[in-house]
Amino acid sequence: MKKIKKHKKKILVGVLVIILLIGLGFGGYKYYQHYQDTRFENKNWINRHVKLEENNEGVYEVKSDEDIDIFNLVYQDVIEKKIEELKSFDNYSISNPLIIYNPYGTGSQSYYVYLGKDYDELSYKISTEGYADYEHDLGDDGEYQLVGFVPGEVNTLTLKSADDEKEFRITTPELQEDVDIVLDQTDGESEDELTDGLYTVLGHDKNYEANIYLYDNSGVLRNELVLDDYRADRIIFDDDYMYYPYASRGIMKVNSLGKIEKMYDLGKYRMHHDMILDGDKLVILVDEVGEDTKEDVIITLDLNSGEIKKVVDMKDLLPELYEKAILPEDNKTLDWIHLNCLTLKGDDLILSSRELSTIVYVSDYETDPKIKYLITDESMLEGTDYDDLLYSKIGDFVDTAGQHSVTYIPGESDSEYYLIMFNNNYGSIVTRPDFEWTNYPGVGTYEEGDTSYFYMYKINEDDETYELVDSIEIPYSSIVSSVQFVDDNLVVGSGMDNSLGEYDEDGELIKQFNYEAKKYAYRVFKYSFDNWFN
Repeated sequence: MKKIKKHKKKILVGVLVIILLIGLGFGGYKYYQHYQDTRFENKNWINRHVKLEENNEGVYEVKSDEDIDIFNLVYQDVIEKKIEELKSFDNYSISNPLIIYNPYGTGSQSYYVYLGKDYDELSYKISTEGYADYEHDLGDDGEYQLVGFVPGEVNTLTLKSADDEKEFRITTPELQEDVDIVLDQTDGESEDELTDGLYTVLGHDKNYEANIYLYDNSGVLRNELVLDDYRADRIIFDDDYMYYPYASRGIMKVNSLGKIEKMYDLGKYRMHHDMILDGDKLVILVDEVGEDTKEDVIITLDLNSGEIKKVVDMKDLLPELYEKAILPEDNKTLDWIHLNCLTLKGDDLILSSRELSTIVYVSDYETDPKIKYLITDESMLEGTDYDDLLYSKIGDFVDTAGQHSVTYIPGESDSEYYLIMFNNNYGSIVTRPDFEWTNYPGVGTYEEGDTSYFYMYKINEDDETYELVDSIEIPYSSIVSSVQFVDDNLVVGSGMDNSLGEYDEDGELIKQFNYEAKKYAYRVFKYSFDNWFN
């Protein structure tokens, strides 16, 4: 009997030991998981695992024994502190600058340069064998983010002031993505000059994990802005900062040196297609995750507080058109309106619906949103009571089909103004398969079409009319694409044609560039990026 009790006691002790070991193991595993999840938020940990080391060309590079995510404000602060420490180590100048390759990780062809003091008439030039030179004037900040270095090449950087000049040979790393370093180009009939700036290619070949690529007027790639899991739709410039999406539910604020200063989480909203700046907030087209519809909601993001507010749900404003839509087979969410851009006019928004080939004016979008008018062919509204919202067409022309990039241009008065757009001339409405395109002669299909157009409408709210006052044939693109006025020129991105072009004020092509892509680039805008140089 004693032996049995002793044996049972041993078994019990053994069980308790096993339970204890399991508990310790589970606790250790949970601790390890917590450690893994929070280490990138630990400034001391990142500081130990990240270094700035000088290479044999005298350029500092970020080195780490861990794979650290740059989309992390703690990492950004640690790098900034390490740069500040380096700045105090030497008497830097044009002849002896502090140069660091892409320290914040946001621009893979950029270098941080610190000169220690101000210089008069400061400029820089990048010369690379086999490529056009790239040069730019600089302001008097004393520290800069320089762009223009050709990836995978030895670049000669020349720093020049009124009384000093120095050259440095710098080998820039190759790109990790397969994109064109130099674009094919074709001269147009116009002899006008191209505008200053960098062609900004957004959404190259991907909806997600697509970086931003910047090309100069020679078609040479001059920088790559690194994103996480989104394509970005636009860059917003405000007070020397840039705001752009880095993830489908995240937007970041980046300073002139490339440092991420702030990150905004959109929560249950997922970006698509566009955002604009209205004072101290962004107005953003989003999907409301978990809903039965998509691409039909608008939110605002307060850039000071980070507060998100849902301001427009198009199902509430156009319920009859929503009810007419049919969910296609194999689709899980109903894309009944497909908002693809927005433009601001005072307190009102002007929207583009690709699915309905309709321009939608929403008044008082923040406080009391209502439909003020619609611009489309009357056949698109058949079977609804929205005829009284339809503006009248002046003249004989075909309405836009699948238009993109609708942009407000001020005119003679508040009630008389212009809208420019990329008229894709594409006839498709998958949620209304019985729709007839008879009022849209010449529309193309997804794969082919004769031409797309630049359109400029003149809107007269007093007369409730619209008329076509300018039209230019541009390369056909069934979906995506963009138009933009830069000074007196017109910049056009024809996504499905894999081209971008710049036209003079008379509509004559100055130059067209073509890029390699399996699909397309979503948009091409031209920006000056003055925040980097001044």
